[in-house]
Amino acid sequence: MDEELAKTEITSLYKKILGRIPDNDGLEFYIKQLRSGKMTLDGVEKTLHESDEYLDIQSAPQFTSQYSDEEINKIIESVDEQPNGFFTWYHSFRFGNVYAPGTITSLKYQMWVSSLIPENLEGKTVLDIGTADGFYSFLCESRGAKKVVAVDWIKFPGFSAAHKILDSSVEFQKLVIDDSTRGFTELKSDIGSITDIKEKFDIILLFGVLYHLPNPVMVIRNLFMNTNALLIASHIIDSDEPAMYYYPESSLTPGDTTNWWVPTPSCLIDIGERTGFEKSVLVDTFDFDSINASLQQDDNVKNGLRRIHKIGLFKMERHHN
Repeated sequence: MDEELAKTEITSLYKKILGRIPDNDGLEFYIKQLRSGKMTLDGVEKTLHESDEYLDIQSAPQFTSQYSDEEINKIIESVDEQPNGFFTWYHSFRFGNVYAPGTITSLKYQMWVSSLIPENLEGKTVLDIGTADGFYSFLCESRGAKKVVAVDWIKFPGFSAAHKILDSSVEFQKLVIDDSTRGFTELKSDIGSITDIKEKFDIILLFGVLYHLPNPVMVIRNLFMNTNALLIASHIIDSDEPAMYYYPESSLTPGDTTNWWVPTPSCLIDIGERTGFEKSVLVDTFDFDSINASLQQDDNVKNGLRRIHKIGLFKMERHHN
């Protein structure tokens, strides 16, 4: 088979089955298999369908939509990329039979984080802080929550697209979480902050947000007044000491001026207890070393005491049985 034709066919199969273009190693491998006659296109398709990546996609929540797969694809393709260069999807979504892969998180990771959220949210109210494109907000809605409010300082194009695809009732509020970061003080005067929210929620989600906060203790203390249960997914330092480590600008994510603090598990647990939650526990951890992957961080961080290779799931509750 001609190499250019092989590239085209393999790319088409990747998009159809895995929702993405092939990585260079995968493309090169399958081209060699086709050229040597060891594999046919049908064989490539079968192999992709049997891959762990495809099985992870199939195990993820399948959001239902009134739109056809073709219409969903058109909505997704019509969304512009974000100014910062990232594609509009922060998270990975599965709309019916259409898979929209995220630029930041995988479905496997998202399902692990989702295990912290109750399966049955019937009659519950949920506040999702730092929603990005709204994956966890829409997940809570699909699990029966009677009201979901999604908050971020900017409305991601993916949020609007997903909201349309799902004909969702999730409410979006543009608010600053912590205005202490340079530039956010002025923004707060334009759009407000989460301290403006006076409503109480059964559950508040704070996923992937903590290290962006200059004053995480203050934010957790304020959220204590608004909820019975605070669920947190956060970078953590692998240490038994109750400490919180400081990270300069861009030391975790290149160009990100909102890197601030990362706690040890015992530190965050104690913060929860001292701010008033009767129960504050570490539920689970995900170690990126175990899958030979790494979190973004510069060399000074990567090679020192502040190296980050774990994410922790925490549950803080006002009342428990």
